[in-house]
Amino acid sequence: MSAETGRGDGGLTIHRVPGGTMATRAVAIVTDALLDGGSPGHLAVLARVNSALLPVQVALTEAGIVHTAPLDAAVLQRTGVRTALAYLRLALDTERLGRGDVFDTLNRPARKVKSAVTPHLPRGGRWSIRALEQVCDQLDTTHRERFAGYLGDLRHLEAAITDGADTARCLWLVRNRIGLGEAMDALDASRRRPEGSSHGDDLDALEQLAALQPDPAAFAGWLAERLQVPGEPTGVTLSTVHRVKGMEWPTVLVVAANQGLFPHRLADDEEEERRVFHVAITRCQQAVHVLCDRDRASPFVDELDPDTTSAPPGQDDGEGRRRSRPGRADQRGDAGGTPGGSVGTARADGEAAATPPAFLPDGRLRAAVGVDLTLAGGLTGRICGLGRHHVIVQIRDEDEHVTLRLPHGTKVQVDGTDTVLGPPSRTGGRAGEGGGAAGRGGRAVDSGRLPVGGEDPEPDDALFETLRTWRSRVAATNGVPAYLVFHDRHLQVLAGRKPTTLTQLASCPGVGPAKLERYGDDLLDLIAEHLG
Repeated sequence: MSAETGRGDGGLTIHRVPGGTMATRAVAIVTDALLDGGSPGHLAVLARVNSALLPVQVALTEAGIVHTAPLDAAVLQRTGVRTALAYLRLALDTERLGRGDVFDTLNRPARKVKSAVTPHLPRGGRWSIRALEQVCDQLDTTHRERFAGYLGDLRHLEAAITDGADTARCLWLVRNRIGLGEAMDALDASRRRPEGSSHGDDLDALEQLAALQPDPAAFAGWLAERLQVPGEPTGVTLSTVHRVKGMEWPTVLVVAANQGLFPHRLADDEEEERRVFHVAITRCQQAVHVLCDRDRASPFVDELDPDTTSAPPGQDDGEGRRRSRPGRADQRGDAGGTPGGSVGTARADGEAAATPPAFLPDGRLRAAVGVDLTLAGGLTGRICGLGRHHVIVQIRDEDEHVTLRLPHGTKVQVDGTDTVLGPPSRTGGRAGEGGGAAGRGGRAVDSGRLPVGGEDPEPDDALFETLRTWRSRVAATNGVPAYLVFHDRHLQVLAGRKPTTLTQLASCPGVGPAKLERYGDDLLDLIAEHLG
């Protein structure tokens, strides 16, 4: 076996390949299996996150091999992908810069200039870069320098394309020289759990795709076209590890077994991540191929030992771990999945489990913990506690929980149907009497006060009032309650810590990925202006 491929032992083969060639290698393995008489439905390609499947999906489409196509053109709207493609479009035609592309790129990385520049932008949906350079003359010194730096980034990328840079080089410049990678890392830092693909994962996938289409002018259109090809249920299965609990295939490919994915860069439980990897490599009945970048292979790949992977089911692997029988590695429940339990029991994360709605004879909704409902204004929530004359509803807002107290008789919607909130059943218990609220099993329900570290500096009162005024303006513009923009306590923390970078802002309580994306630049501008 060649050095590039690595080694194979029995049913396990490790492929250490150069960066950018993993999708091509995966297609070659699938093609060989099909030529040996296998059918597409007998193969599966597994990855830690969806983004890692994207290059393989596109490469299989290019090769004419049917597959399940878990990703579609919606992936192009993910923040990192959309921004990187916007940079490419802008640099490819600086005489016709799209308004949307400019706004997508202006704040990534954060330049704290959007609010200052917007009033001076020319009318129309497209601008030349020369027209934008004239806007610099209307800005104060600080904002002029920042905006000029942004336009300089576009000029630099334009020059690289003119000099013959391929897609991979252009994306490298966007991620590393311009700083999109750092901006996406800041967004990722605000996430609490490694569920789904991170922004960094998305950028990694784009770099893999660049090897399949080296022409930067054709890249975006080529990718969009490939993502419109529908999936075939009987084709090669493409899936994340979390979705294949209890399933097996004769041949399995585990792709992108790289640092940052196994274990995932956002995970804090390495043993759980090791178990996820073990689940992946035990989905096979006959053969498993593990593909990794030879320069940044996962430490789990380095740990693989032929004696360990070929140990009989149930026997110790020599490191204190017992190898599970294929198809049984996830008996404890898949990582990231919801722990089992009957409907109406409490979930391990403290949120009430879903309960089907029931109605009183007069048509009112019977209040019960776990019922999902929609409130006026489109807010969605779940009943998490019961009182004598009210219920406690937990609203999911970014990465934090907001609780509301709703009296019986409140108009709500359930499954799209208008109804009125009624009392619980007399035997339904679980109600906190006397206006209190209790969750399942007698657990106290959050009163709505959000925990914040007690060591934060005292808030700057003037900055706090500035932030409150800004919040009121945003809430009025968006037609939402002010507390859904930010809670007072979170604004107090911001007024105390005074973050000046996206990374610092992302570490503040109440600033989840969406709020960092939506409000980050404005907040940093307000704080910077206050600090002078």
